[in-house]
Amino acid sequence: GGKAITITQNDVREIQLAKGAIRAGIQVLLDKKGYSQDDIQKIVIAGAFGNYIGVNSAVNIGMLPDIPLDRFEQVGNAAGMGVKMVLISRGMRAKVENLAGKVHYIDLIAEPGFNKTFAKATYLPKKT
Repeated sequence: GGKAITITQNDVREIQLAKGAIRAGIQVLLDKKGYSQDDIQKIVIAGAFGNYIGVNSAVNIGMLPDIPLDRFEQVGNAAGMGVKMVLISRGMRAKVENLAGKVHYIDLIAEPGFNKTFAKATYLPKKT
């Protein structure tokens, strides 16, 4: 047999808080654009989170939207890859500079309704 795994109430709460923050952030972005989750064409998941998250499990607990799994792309260290691409390609650098000018910062805490959306998103759904 393997080693026993102990899951504490604190562990469950930490998962709920992380799940709630991610799901509420996604919902705020959708709401600001007037979109529903059915409008999502692709979700790119990057970094260590993107490497190790089980997308199906994240969907099942409500962390990620319930959309077809083929709309998720796990890309690993996208920041590192992006830096390399920008350093070796002038065309890519111009593309990134153009894109950077279109990025908007959203302070989620300041968004109307975020706290309610976050609280609702911390609940773990009952799957049958």
